[in-house]
Amino acid sequence: MGRPARSLLLTVLLGAVLLGSVGVATGLPGRLVAEAWKGRPPAASVSVGPLPGATLPIADWEPTLDQYQRIQRARLLATRRCMARLGIDLPMPPVRPVRHPGATGAVHALGDRDPARFGYRGPEGYQDDVFTAMVRGLTKALVVPEPFIGAFDGSVDTFRGVPVPSGGCEGEVRGLLDTPAGVALRASIRDERVVPWTAFAELEQAATARVESDDRFRRAQADWSRCMRRAGHRYADTTAAEGDGRWATSVSVTDEEPERPVSAQEIATAVADDRCRTEVGLKALAFALLADYQGELIRHDGARLKQVRRLLDLQVASAAAILGEPGAER
Repeated sequence: MGRPARSLLLTVLLGAVLLGSVGVATGLPGRLVAEAWKGRPPAASVSVGPLPGATLPIADWEPTLDQYQRIQRARLLATRRCMARLGIDLPMPPVRPVRHPGATGAVHALGDRDPARFGYRGPEGYQDDVFTAMVRGLTKALVVPEPFIGAFDGSVDTFRGVPVPSGGCEGEVRGLLDTPAGVALRASIRDERVVPWTAFAELEQAATARVESDDRFRRAQADWSRCMRRAGHRYADTTAAEGDGRWATSVSVTDEEPERPVSAQEIATAVADDRCRTEVGLKALAFALLADYQGELIRHDGARLKQVRRLLDLQVASAAAILGEPGAER
């Protein structure tokens, strides 16, 4: 009996829920940060979802989600071409346009999911868009069947008598996207992973961890829990409410499994949840804290982040050439 096929992922599946978003505008109203640091949440009337004109600092350091997706389309096209030269017809996963570009929204805000209609799930395709934004435009997986892995990763020198590029098709495509200048950049930042944006993802996770351990955030979560209890819902925190197993069947995580109707109970819980987040100021406080912690981490690691951004800019330009429109965005 042969070994089962292996999946090689051209993405990093993040182990924590990221609270930020890719490509939200610029700047956060200073008043919100100031009030957060005074230890009290902003007024409940503050609109968050996301805040008008407000962004997380990391957004200023990254390409747009559309540019990230352009890099992914180029990566898959170049991979398919390389494998075809070796006589391999390797199907590529689709790179779908994001229908809900604000899918990650402001931290701890449910508004863009329209909880009164769609509960925690959001409209059709919303959860897939959350994933796409979280992994910077990448698809979920590129499946390389076992017999072809050597050609893909370069662990063989030839495939069916045809020379395999150094590093396999994966290495060839990385070189095409990076360009020689990018290869040098990779060496300087010591990052040999396929995707160079993991530094941003790691910063997001670190900032998120700081928010979750902040006493002000924990107090706001406790206030939220009391608000929910008054509405007839018992949860320790917002993560427990969103992750309630009763809602799991309404969210599809595969293309083959359709999203099921959202229950009335889920909608009622999500509506109360959203209202309580507003009442206790949790949305604005979480956003303000995350912005501040991200800014602190950026100041500490700005030199490396600039190098990562330069590498990504090179990939954006290379992607345009691979896709057949040198210098043009597509």
